Amino acid sequence: MPPAPPTPAAPSAAYDDNGSEPPSWVTEFSDDTAVAQDDAGVATAPAQAAAAAPVAVPAQVPARSAAAPKHAYVITPVEQLDWDGNWPALAADLPLRGVAQQLAFQTELIECVAQGNVATFRLRVPIDTLRASGNSEKLCAAVQERFPDMKIVLETEIGPVWYTASAEAQAYREACLRTAEETVAGDPFVQGMIRTFDAFVVPGSVKPAA
Repeated sequence: MPPAPPTPAAPSAAYDDNGSEPPSWVTEFSDDTAVAQDDAGVATAPAQAAAAAPVAVPAQVPARSAAAPKHAYVITPVEQLDWDGNWPALAADLPLRGVAQQLAFQTELIECVAQGNVATFRLRVPIDTLRASGNSEKLCAAVQERFPDMKIVLETEIGPVWYTASAEAQAYREACLRTAEETVAGDPFVQGMIRTFDAFVVPGSVKPAA
């Protein structure tokens, strides 16, 4: 008797990305704007049964897009401190090192309220370990040194961040890389080599000037 036909392959399991942590995103926001995209879940395609033998179709899972900020980036000057309110710029300029510097770089300013001779900085921190081992105190002391005429108080909370000194530095590096790549791509010599010899620029080989 003839052999039994092959059994069709079962559909592959669905891929569900429910990660709740925001990416280390980064968009440019020095001009008080921010661009981000929503997270999207992705499901794999089911396996397809061929006539002779079952062949599974590999899943096509795109890279995760950036999570959308829950609020706009707004710089609010604090007149009592004679400060423009730009926390990423201030944090990047503080004389800190190690984890204390990372605390300054990766925190987002929620608000700064000055009443009398006391200025309270409310900061959001992405992970609790950054503010451990006296790092919050070091950051507070550095801010206090910057504004010696006011008593500085730091209040921190845990949560996702977007508008940070670290994010702005990453956005700047990416902008410099895009400019370098566009400069190389538009160079007449490079274009001539591409036309004459079917040459190409090796991906990832272009580096911005220091």
